[in-house]
Amino acid sequence: MITGVFHHLMVKNDKLHKQVSRPIDMKGTTVTQIPSQAAQFLKLGGLVLILFTLFNYLLLLFPLNLFDTQWRLRFTTQMVDLGIWPILGISLMFAAYAFEEILGQSKALPIIGWKTLKFWVYLVSLFLGIIFLLLIPLHITSAVGASSDTVKQIEQEATQAKQELEQRLENQQAQMTALLTDNQQLEDFSNNSELSEDQLARLEQFKNDPAALKLQTETIRDRLTQRINRRKEQAEKRSQMGAFKSSIRIGISSLLLASCYLTIGWSGFRGNRPRRARR
Repeated sequence: MITGVFHHLMVKNDKLHKQVSRPIDMKGTTVTQIPSQAAQFLKLGGLVLILFTLFNYLLLLFPLNLFDTQWRLRFTTQMVDLGIWPILGISLMFAAYAFEEILGQSKALPIIGWKTLKFWVYLVSLFLGIIFLLLIPLHITSAVGASSDTVKQIEQEATQAKQELEQRLENQQAQMTALLTDNQQLEDFSNNSELSEDQLARLEQFKNDPAALKLQTETIRDRLTQRINRRKEQAEKRSQMGAFKSSIRIGISSLLLASCYLTIGWSGFRGNRPRRARR
């Protein structure tokens, strides 16, 4: 009797399990359709991200100017800044493949051939990995070259500023010397100009001692020259530090992207083995 009751409960539980595991229809949509659509949408979104980024990479090449340091610097920087999007696209696509595996909808492919989407994803990954490896030395040399050009420009501007300063001081000293040697002109200048007592005393000192005028001119020259040199050094340090930071940021980012893409591509082609179809 106990055996019969136990058998009856097992049969009833089996029927209930079959009823629960049966796809449920809610307004024409079964349970398996929703994950299937999610897998398709993930695959579509991933493909769009990859194609969108590749299209932008092509646009970065135009107008092509490989001999311009600033162009190479902008190109490598923008390439690396966009490099994360294809990885996200590939991740979405393989998340879709994982959904299809879980649902039992994946097809058994003995070999990933060139007609399959996975083949092109792996190939693009290998290509991008090599590109990002090449971008590392290209960006570093471009950053160093751009910094060197900036330093040269800063030195030219500093030299020009010193020349202009020297010319201006010479003109002012010549005008002051001519003023001090002409008593009438000096008197007119003192009467027409609103000078303080200290400035009038300074004029009198310059008139009696021409060497004092030369000494003051030298003092002004040294002070302004030091200011120009200090600004030049600060500008050079900013340029060199900017090149260093850019090389570190883009170099490490490009290395991480390259390792990720090469890992995806290499693991895809290396793992290209026949697999059994799901039953």
